[in-house]
Amino acid sequence: MQYWYNVKLELDLSKVLFVIGLLSFGLYFLAKDWHKVLTKIMIGAFGVCLVLNLHLWTEYYKTVQRQNRLAEYYELETCEKMENRFLTDLKNEKLKYFQFGIGFDLELQKTLKSKYGIESYGMGCMVQSEFDCYNELVNNYLKENTTTE
Repeated sequence: MQYWYNVKLELDLSKVLFVIGLLSFGLYFLAKDWHKVLTKIMIGAFGVCLVLNLHLWTEYYKTVQRQNRLAEYYELETCEKMENRFLTDLKNEKLKYFQFGIGFDLELQKTLKSKYGIESYGMGCMVQSEFDCYNELVNNYLKENTTTE
């Protein structure tokens, strides 16, 4: 939730700067004595607005890509299909892990990503058997192919 609050804050700030830039642009034609100051305000406001929007676009793009990857797994409705997808992911070295429950375990997410290169997804409280099958395959793979430290 904290992440979306930051995005909303940046988006609101970008909107305010854009409005300031537009007001400065309008005043530029009305107040001839203020041309230099209004030009600087316009360049600053539109510049910061552009940088914020580019940053937000990259963040939004990452989020959409992540959601699209997850949507592919929702289409697989049986354990057999999930097993086939697991083998494909294993071959491509892009394994996933689906966490169920109220709380999302951030430490598990960091560990899976840093040690094994596995991407984690928080799935909420509704446990779905297909995803559980996939997780079981990931667990078995990790048990067989990693040494305990």
